[in-house]
Amino acid sequence: MKIEKNCLHCKKLFMAESKEINRGNARFCSIQCGRDFNKINRPKPEPNVECAYCKVMFYKNESKKKGSKSGLYFCCAEHKNLSQRVGGIKEIMPAHYGIGKNGTSRVYRKKAFNNKPAVCERCGFDQNISSIIIHHKDKNRANNDLSNLEVLCANCHAIEHWGEINLM
Repeated sequence: MKIEKNCLHCKKLFMAESKEINRGNARFCSIQCGRDFNKINRPKPEPNVECAYCKVMFYKNESKKKGSKSGLYFCCAEHKNLSQRVGGIKEIMPAHYGIGKNGTSRVYRKKAFNNKPAVCERCGFDQNISSIIIHHKDKNRANNDLSNLEVLCANCHAIEHWGEINLM
């Protein structure tokens, strides 16, 4: 049996099954009206964490808070990425950005760029500094002697480690 009802959101009349009304359903004329109503009437959660980068308060649910290894939270991916760069937040920087386990300085990228131009030493590529890599010639990342550091583009670095690939 169908009964005429008013949609809670748009107030239009619609026909609803009596069994759905008895279940507590049949409050909206369409799925979209239900979504719109819930979007408007759902209370916004109170901010419960602070972005470690910009110090803005924002909400993070409990299950996502448990996923943080460092206990630091970020309001967006951009702030997390900026914090992981050299000079960012030490707790989340990769180990090779700071002091290594054996106490040696591992800030080799800065050391190389202070003494060498940001140009691939093999092919001369200099168009995009983000694709310039500092390669350890002896493949020992703890050996940050300037003579062991080589400025390479991503292509030359790949060839160094994996060799030339014949695509034909």
